Amino acid sequence: MNTGQQLEFQAACGHLLAVPADRAGQDVRCPHCHRVVRVSPPDVPYASAVAAPEPVPVPLPVPAAAPESAALSALYGTLLVGGLAGAALIYLVLFNDLSESQLVTFTPLWFFPVVFGLYGFVSQRLLRLLAAGRARTLGEAARTSIDVGGVWALLGMFPFLVLKWRSSLLVSMVAALFWAVLLWLFFAAVFPVL
Repeated sequence: MNTGQQLEFQAACGHLLAVPADRAGQDVRCPHCHRVVRVSPPDVPYASAVAAPEPVPVPLPVPAAAPESAALSALYGTLLVGGLAGAALIYLVLFNDLSESQLVTFTPLWFFPVVFGLYGFVSQRLLRLLAAGRARTLGEAARTSIDVGGVWALLGMFPFLVLKWRSSLLVSMVAALFWAVLLWLFFAAVFPVL
């Protein structure tokens, strides 16, 4: 339907798009599915997708990775739950009995399992997006998550934007190292005498 100076039509993903009427017949990128679609005239209910300028790579089948994924998921879950339980024990039960230097010393014991487990789960999810063909690179999958999660997701997704590996274990190790440096800088700035 054409309303004033705006042309409204549905993209191939089903979302309603509104563009200036003079863009009819031209290509635009859908902000929801990020596909390039042709602006349809008012009498065409759905936009037709426009062929991408570069060929989309066919995702590689990943049947051999399924057992590893289950084992790694169990590892990530165990580390995440163990780290959160350690943090709860330290900060909810033992907090008053520990000095500041002991709290600083114990922080890596719960922090790194939480970071490693969390990044393991996130990287597995992003790798599933790659395998499903919804992203071509790990960075593209992370940018999709940032689009959904907003600007605050950028800090958590930063390692995925720069890493190229397709192994959740390697990504988790590098992300844990990234956060180790940040944690060390934090303690060096806040507690330099400890």
